[in-house]
Amino acid sequence: MVDPIYTPRFTLRPLTQDHVTSRYCGWFDDKSVSEYIEAAKSDHSMESLRAYIRLREQRDDVLFLGIFTRAGQEHIGNIKYEPVDRAHGFAVMGMLIGEREWRGKGVAEEVIRHSGAWLQQKRAIKEIVLGVAPDNVAAISAYEKAGFRQEQTNRIVIDSSVSISMVLHLDV
Repeated sequence: MVDPIYTPRFTLRPLTQDHVTSRYCGWFDDKSVSEYIEAAKSDHSMESLRAYIRLREQRDDVLFLGIFTRAGQEHIGNIKYEPVDRAHGFAVMGMLIGEREWRGKGVAEEVIRHSGAWLQQKRAIKEIVLGVAPDNVAAISAYEKAGFRQEQTNRIVIDSSVSISMVLHLDV
């Protein structure tokens, strides 16, 4: 089990089935979420979301963290690295800020910086990669603030007509 990762404003801790609540499920009903998160386009009942987490809880190649406020421990989102490929030194990232009032508040930059440092120190990860829709301007901006650059990579397979790849180099 991964110990919590602390940032100035947040506690990142392993996501468990117990974190799936009706409020959590409600995040996936938000059009701004369902438009860009693949998992939100399919069944997002409490049971299906618990099953999704259950499949990842014990895997060594997955780091699935809930983002909780340090003041109040409110669950506001998740960050997931899957796979975490130690042999090749990279991890594929996905992120969701479910609570609207936290969007645009620098959550991504803070959480990526601290979880990325953890991956670099504990798992020898040198690159974090992701795919993002080109019209998801807010996400692209947040990722760029965190140090990501638009870059072609063979680490993920994406359809360049609907997605762009971004890479964060941790070893620079």
